[in-house]
Amino acid sequence: MEYKEIDVFVSPEFTDVVSLILCDCGSQGSVIHDEETYDDLIRITAYFPADDDKAEPAVRQGMKALQERNPRMGRWHIMTRKTSDSDWLYRWQDYFHATKISPRLWVSPSWETAEPGPVEAVIRIDPGVAFGSGLHATTAMCVSYLEQVIQPGQLVYDIGTGTGILAIAAARLGAGHVTAVDLDQKAVDQAVVNVELNELSDCVEVMHSDLLGAISDKGEKADVVTANLVTNAVLSLLPDLGSYTHAGSYVIVSGIIDDRIGEIRDMAGQTGYEWVSDTLQDGWYAVLLRRN
Repeated sequence: MEYKEIDVFVSPEFTDVVSLILCDCGSQGSVIHDEETYDDLIRITAYFPADDDKAEPAVRQGMKALQERNPRMGRWHIMTRKTSDSDWLYRWQDYFHATKISPRLWVSPSWETAEPGPVEAVIRIDPGVAFGSGLHATTAMCVSYLEQVIQPGQLVYDIGTGTGILAIAAARLGAGHVTAVDLDQKAVDQAVVNVELNELSDCVEVMHSDLLGAISDKGEKADVVTANLVTNAVLSLLPDLGSYTHAGSYVIVSGIIDDRIGEIRDMAGQTGYEWVSDTLQDGWYAVLLRRN
């Protein structure tokens, strides 16, 4: 399968905000090449569906708007090309290495061996083409919140599971059962591979679903819900979660751009959630909520 690869070259101090722009434009994953410079510019590579003809115009519009707000940004430019699954996997193998992402958990690619401490666990991941290693700030912040709230035997829903990293983390932390869903069938297929890779098929169920669509609201209520999405998806999700959770359930949401956190706070208040904590990293927020 082919993907559209867009390279944005920009001043180093603007790499994080450009990554946010690429995400808002629909990027399915991006890499900041901090180790490379091109006439003092840093290259950011983002991946889009091959047939997404709106991606490049949207990125250019976003970059122009950013420059209007920040004249000191200086010059920037964009390059677009096609890339294949094999190209993407090769880049992952160059970029993705065993990393400790929280006090108790490591993430390691399937082709490397991690060396965890005596009370630490390893999540093994084959990213495939689902664009998720667990190294992104939004994922790591969610894992840290999971470590705080998961109790043995609990039921967890992971909405927008991607490669399955948060579902596997919840199981590693003691969840009794995890239902993981994603709208992208390729992500679902890869999450199944990773659940099997971690020998957790008896604990983690992966389904194709648009948000909560495939989960019955008549069944057992979740003790913990994770949703590492984008701001608009989180805003759509919160009003519907009442039928899937009980009083005292924790909800972890992430993928929220920093200047939209107020919208999430307002929606949480309107839908009956206590604001327990929030964390900001690299321009992204993760929030821990508890249902009243």
